Amino acid sequence: MSILEQKAFISAIPPFNQLQAHEFDAVADAMDIAYFKKGEHLIRQGESSDVLYIIIKGIVQEMQDDEMVSLYVSQDSFDAMSLLEGKSQNDFIVQEELICYVLPKKLFFTFIQSNDRFKEFYDQDLSKRLNSLIEQRNSTELASFMVAKISEIYIQPPIFVDANTAVYDAVQTMTQQKSSFILVKANNANNEIGIVTDKDLRDHVVLQRYSIDDAIANIASYHLISLCPDDFLLHALLVMLRNSIKHLIIKNDQEIIGVLEQIDLLSYLSNHTRLVAVQIDRAQSKAQLKVASQNMTNMIKAFNANGMKIKYMMQWVNELNQQVFKKLYAFIAPPALLDNSCLIVMGSEGRGEQILKTDQDNAIILREGFVYDGLEKITQELTETLVDFGYPACPGKIMVNNPYWCQSLKGFKNQIFQWVVEFKEPLLELAIFCDAKAVAGDANLLEEAKQYLYKRLQDNQAFFAHFAKPTISFETPLSLFTTFIVDKSHENQLDIKKGGIFPIVHGVRSLALEYKITETSTLKRIKFITEQGIFDSAYATDLIEALGFMISLRLQFELDKMKQGEVYDNYIQPSQLNKLERDLLKDSLKIVNHFKRFITYHFKLERM
Repeated sequence: MSILEQKAFISAIPPFNQLQAHEFDAVADAMDIAYFKKGEHLIRQGESSDVLYIIIKGIVQEMQDDEMVSLYVSQDSFDAMSLLEGKSQNDFIVQEELICYVLPKKLFFTFIQSNDRFKEFYDQDLSKRLNSLIEQRNSTELASFMVAKISEIYIQPPIFVDANTAVYDAVQTMTQQKSSFILVKANNANNEIGIVTDKDLRDHVVLQRYSIDDAIANIASYHLISLCPDDFLLHALLVMLRNSIKHLIIKNDQEIIGVLEQIDLLSYLSNHTRLVAVQIDRAQSKAQLKVASQNMTNMIKAFNANGMKIKYMMQWVNELNQQVFKKLYAFIAPPALLDNSCLIVMGSEGRGEQILKTDQDNAIILREGFVYDGLEKITQELTETLVDFGYPACPGKIMVNNPYWCQSLKGFKNQIFQWVVEFKEPLLELAIFCDAKAVAGDANLLEEAKQYLYKRLQDNQAFFAHFAKPTISFETPLSLFTTFIVDKSHENQLDIKKGGIFPIVHGVRSLALEYKITETSTLKRIKFITEQGIFDSAYATDLIEALGFMISLRLQFELDKMKQGEVYDNYIQPSQLNKLERDLLKDSLKIVNHFKRFITYHFKLERM
């Protein structure tokens, strides 16, 4: 292996990727390549090592009292702890013939003493290592702005008034449409189009006292600059800066299809958040709301590219999703229905943990005694519109167009009674309802249903154990030898939701139900459970970080599959992870196993 190949190999392995150029030169000069046969002892328990091993090819077992505790493969290094502590806690034995680099102990300690980030790597808990991973993710998605086109972002719909329209009437139209501009049709042979903006109104009407009863045409700007949807965003920004303007007319052939505002363009360049929020707020129809909902995907891509922590990303997406649901329900439901019902979301949406759109889980609670003719038509329209917005239909039909999930408050109370008191299956429905969150209508209806649930809960350990049992239903995809268990029928991928995310989510939900914790977010439930003294703070932090990492990993693969035009799912491919990601996933799955043992003990599931 050449010096360049050697440096490239080492530079991809944490924490060596934190070394400076002169330190890489020192590594290249000092490291040797070594070969070991199967069965050789590299480090013995209680002994000191003189080198750090970095595997190029082969497998090494770490053994403790004849029991394997870990397995090391290509790009893994060991045993830094024996170097730091002066002796090894375990044996390291070659399982498959080994080719590796050996780094002298002296140079290892030189880096520990001179490079703080190198040193920190060996003194980090799971939370800190996750933050290190986020810092390393400088995604090339940010560069996509350079080739993005106008058609890819939000364009304000055109709003026209005649030239003779009074300023007062024009401003009324702008207010109704929640617009910062209005287009003016001139009365001349060329049929020119002008524009009046908020700034024009301030300059002419306020500062120059132009009458609000006079024609709007007299304060409009004409000879507008236009671009087409296929022009690059970077070009649009340069045109705006060059001409000191904040609005561009967008034409398809000769037809004006909208106006691009500088603030929307800059929002796209930064993080899309304001863009989507403005779109939702300004939407005057289902079609406009659909555009906002679909643009959330670009926002999520930008968040991910910028390395936003997953818990903050979930908060943003959840808040915007709720606004979409609220506005859509207002478009579809008549005022009487809005006043006498509560639209709720459940499952991952209710917990605030949905990022990319997944199955719908929603319901409507009706006020007792309220009857609305044509309700079935409205719920069907709501379900179909959400499908059109990109929210897939729920295979289990947990949607408002299913009468089971569109009932009076009394109907829901009867169902809760069957779940909790009569102990009727399936308890999965209770689990979904536990995560319910109100998004539109009268939230007091859901609150009353939830209070009824908590009042009916008794200290029935058999019930709570039965409810908690699904926590341990799925195998954790990590073997005793700390290798990933993959689904060979699914291209050697593993289901991160079943194997890692669901056990934490449902186990925490079970504890929250037992302790009557009203929060729906898993992260907040963990916080309240910790305050009850069930978890200590360090364990709670590890649980939160493990869950967050697995959700972010799923998102990473979902976005990759989306980019390739594939249907995204809950599967990830461990072979595509880098060394640090593999280690973090193994640590996270170990925490999942520990948590499952805790749930088994807490609810005495071993007796079932």
